[in-house]
Amino acid sequence: MLEVLEMSVSDGLPQESDSPGKAEGLPRRLSPSQQARNVRAFSAVVARFREALLESPKALAFARDLVGAFADSEMSGGPTKSEVWALITEKRTPQYGQAFFDSRWTIFEHYDAIQPYLAKRHQQRYALHPAVGPATLIHERLRRHRGIEELVGLLDETRSLIGQPTRDRGAIEFNLLYCRQMLTLYAIHLERLVAVASIRELAAEQREHNHPGLSMRVKQLNEEVSAFFPGDHTLDHRAVALVSAEQRYQQALTAAGQRVIDQGGRSLDFEVLSAEEYLEAARHAPLALLSQFGADLVVDPPSAWLDAGTLMETVEDFAPHFRVRSRPPMPQVPREPDPAQRMVEARARERSRQEHLAERALLEGDLADLTEELRRSRWRSSARLLADLMGLDADPYAPYQLRIGIELIVDRIGWVTYLHPVYLSRRAGEQHVRPILRREHGHHDAL
Repeated sequence: MLEVLEMSVSDGLPQESDSPGKAEGLPRRLSPSQQARNVRAFSAVVARFREALLESPKALAFARDLVGAFADSEMSGGPTKSEVWALITEKRTPQYGQAFFDSRWTIFEHYDAIQPYLAKRHQQRYALHPAVGPATLIHERLRRHRGIEELVGLLDETRSLIGQPTRDRGAIEFNLLYCRQMLTLYAIHLERLVAVASIRELAAEQREHNHPGLSMRVKQLNEEVSAFFPGDHTLDHRAVALVSAEQRYQQALTAAGQRVIDQGGRSLDFEVLSAEEYLEAARHAPLALLSQFGADLVVDPPSAWLDAGTLMETVEDFAPHFRVRSRPPMPQVPREPDPAQRMVEARARERSRQEHLAERALLEGDLADLTEELRRSRWRSSARLLADLMGLDADPYAPYQLRIGIELIVDRIGWVTYLHPVYLSRRAGEQHVRPILRREHGHHDAL
């Protein structure tokens, strides 16, 4: 089996020669799921809504039958809808019914793919837009390949542009850039599949890359760019980048084939190849290879293609899970401060502020005249200072005494217009302070 698989995989790899005598192999049809993915990715470029594509093979069959019916119709002025259905069912039984035919006919009319033959109302004869024919060809090619043929065609077109007398340098540069981008996308896609895909998916992917001569075309295009555009470093850089992308694509394609050979051939997985490929190998493989087929079916041990991450995920999926209950943590209730304690602390802070204010006023002695300071201050500051000093005087434990004279001071241009003399002293010198105040000012103190 390993030899047959090697022959089948190597047949799917791009060859290095375009010699006409070398067989390119039979065209292989992709599986329905691969065909649907190719058509879905192709139609995403012009799709407007999600899930707006009909991925069933019946849609492509309807389009092909429609082209054949309109082409075979000999009715003057175009066939009617019923005549088209009769032409489709005349030679063979289609894989869809008339209800599907009617629904698709309505959609083709909506997109002007089917148009009235004459611009008249209620006329029943139609004509098919010619763009439907090439569209069916493009979608049919997607059933066999993912677009490598179009890439090869673009390489040939670029070579023809270089050979023309009037060369369009802009078109050549764009084609080189686009071909490099496409080859890089193919390489990245294959590298991802080599890392994550199963060998069956990888073997199916091989069927989409059976394009001999790709490397030779890229090499010849690079040589022609260097020959026809000497000194053009931009085009030369594009051509070299194209060669690098093609080499990366070849390496990814070789790695994909090698993994299919290593894992599929030694794991005895007969479903890696299709029945058509086994039949083709039986018809065209050398007898020496066919004689070795099945020689190790009994003693060849299977090999598992697993990496460390896949093994750990599998073990975690099958490992039993135990649920351990734990006591929830006790709620942390913050302790609220005592309201009475907060009042005591607030009073202590206020008392400390007032004492600092009094000590600032009595900095030069035991008696201070605050009249001028109150006159120079604004109303709000003067009232706050006077209130603080009165609070200290009312406190029996505070060693401060406030005296307000009965004399009235009027200042019409100052901030404080009306004011009495204000004096602050310490209680320790009370008996001595009062006579001094009476002698100096000659009036009775008043609160």
